[in-house]
Amino acid sequence: MKLYAAQPARVIRQVLYDVLTIAWLTAWVWLGIHVHQQIASSADGARKIERSGSDMARHLHDAAGILAHTPIVGDKVRKPVDKSADAATSLQRAGRELADNLGNLGAAVGFEIALVPVLVAIFGWLFLRIGYARRAGRAQRLRTLPGGGDLLALDALTRLPARKLATVSDRPVASWRAGDEAAIGDLADAYLRHLGLRAMPEIRTDAEVGDQPAGGTSDGRTSSAGGVQDEESADT
Repeated sequence: MKLYAAQPARVIRQVLYDVLTIAWLTAWVWLGIHVHQQIASSADGARKIERSGSDMARHLHDAAGILAHTPIVGDKVRKPVDKSADAATSLQRAGRELADNLGNLGAAVGFEIALVPVLVAIFGWLFLRIGYARRAGRAQRLRTLPGGGDLLALDALTRLPARKLATVSDRPVASWRAGDEAAIGDLADAYLRHLGLRAMPEIRTDAEVGDQPAGGTSDGRTSSAGGVQDEESADT
């Protein structure tokens, strides 16, 4: 697998896409956490209600215990105070439940806000980058293998749009079927450029070797065959 292209312009676009994806994920995660904190902060008021209900219930129960010792009317006075203490206890439980519900609500809302955008970004990144990495890695291996140009040319015919194929050859399919080496090399190079990879390495054919002058090499030195001919001509 090859995550990044070889051409600088393509690499810049890929890195920019990675940075934008990370920024997108960070923004939505921050927004989810912020919403959670805002909703959860509302639970502070519910906690105050819980604490106030607890204090009120305790004080009323203490007052009821004192009033119970009042001669003659002690029991009668204590009953309404005990009922008020029970109501304060109910208020305490309601405040605790409200605080718990607000905390759970904040977590759920914050998670749901961030979930969909984060999943879309992650799966989109995986679909694009992993798909590219597999195609580029395969093309990179075929690029250096004998006969790999034929397969790359076939990939070009099946993957590149028609307008790009038209710039390579007037009849790309017929040229590929006929085994036209020049057309196959151009198609393979077009597919490699499409992926942002380097072109096919140039391989010297037998015809190119035969085009060299028989009497010397590329650097002008006299070949051994030429030397033999010179010696024979000198003997005559």
